[in-house]
Amino acid sequence: MQAAETRATIVVCAMVSGTPAGRRSEWPRLDRSRVPVTWIASWDTLSDWAAAVRMPGAVALDIPAAAIEARHRIRTLLARGREAVPQLDTVAVHGPIDRSHRDLLLDEGVRAVVVDRLGDDGRGSRRPAPKGWRCRNTAWGLWEVEAARAESGGWLAWLGGGLPRPRASSLHTVATEGLTTSSGGQLQVHPQLERRLAWAERHLDRGLATAETVRGLVARLAGEERQPLAGSVLRAA
Repeated sequence: MQAAETRATIVVCAMVSGTPAGRRSEWPRLDRSRVPVTWIASWDTLSDWAAAVRMPGAVALDIPAAAIEARHRIRTLLARGREAVPQLDTVAVHGPIDRSHRDLLLDEGVRAVVVDRLGDDGRGSRRPAPKGWRCRNTAWGLWEVEAARAESGGWLAWLGGGLPRPRASSLHTVATEGLTTSSGGQLQVHPQLERRLAWAERHLDRGLATAETVRGLVARLAGEERQPLAGSVLRAA
């Protein structure tokens, strides 16, 4: 088996808020990082953040819990989000989602949903993911990816946030506080994000892991990328 097939896969999702004053080239810590980040933003700040990070494919629309219960509200949020990012196909949903929500998201062109946890609604995965991976394909073309929340503090947080050493062929998707802006619009990187990036970079440097955005992960799961998934029955041609 090739080494790439045995590496763990790390996905970092980070919340952003406020309005950034600068561009990514002005954020040296993030520019030095080799870990791609999926930035989760609300519809009213999505345009500013998409321009700032210059990576529309790595931006996800945040759908609050109150909105997920209203179909028209979901449509409205997606329409507003696509005014900023026309190719937007990734969202983050707080709380459980049911079959009607999945059908609506799929109909609206969403391909990836970051969730707090995979609900136990009796629906299995239509297309198998690697064993042990916290993601599933509950509707053709739509993948749900569970992102573990980062701990708020404690001494373990200073040693990589209590996150384990990635096992071979495993998936680690973590959600963390990410970027905020001061009243003057200056960027503030949350310590949680700093620690998650450092944790991921250590394992990349040791050849134990690769890093993906949520969008990139789903592309691999769907077989659109040539890089094979570790331990998966899905193989690119």
